[in-house]
Amino acid sequence: MSKIDDVINRLERLTNDVNQVKLSLIGLLPVPPVAKPAIRRGVEGLDPILTELYFDALRGGVDLARDPRVQESSLKAIQSATMPRPRSAAQKRNDKMQSTAFKMANERLRTKSGALRKGVKQSDIAKRAQKELKLMKRGRGKAGGRPSPSGGTKKRKSPRRSGGGKR
Repeated sequence: MSKIDDVINRLERLTNDVNQVKLSLIGLLPVPPVAKPAIRRGVEGLDPILTELYFDALRGGVDLARDPRVQESSLKAIQSATMPRPRSAAQKRNDKMQSTAFKMANERLRTKSGALRKGVKQSDIAKRAQKELKLMKRGRGKAGGRPSPSGGTKKRKSPRRSGGGKR
C-alpha cells in the first residue's frame, strides 16, 4: 500500500469519527424534541452514504492516475497546452508591417525629444498606425511608392484635364 492510500484511509477514519461526534451532539441542538429523531435518522442515513461515495470516487481517481496510459495522455495534453503555436509567415509579415506603421506614426505625432505633441493622445498614435498599416497592406505603404514624410512627390502620368475622360 502506498503513502497516498494510507492518507486516504486515515482521512476516511477521521471522517467517520467526525460523523459519530455529529450524531452524539444532535441531543444538544436547540430544536424541538420532536424534530431530533428525524434529524438523527437523516444524519445516520446520509452521512455514511456520502462518505462512502466520496472516498470511493477519490480512490478511483488515484487508481486512474496510476495508469500509465492516462499519465502519458495527460502529459501530452499539458505539453500541447504549454507549447506556443508556431507563427505563420503571414503573421510575421503583418507584425513587421505593424511595427513599421507604429514607427511612422510615432515619428509624425511625437516631438524630437519623444514627447507627445500637444493635443495628441496615445490612442491617436495607435489609430494613425492602424491607418498606416491599412495603406501599407493596400500597397501604398512606404515601400509601395507613398511619399516619405521628408518630402518628394510623384509625377502625374497624365495631366488632370486631358479631356478624354467621362464627366
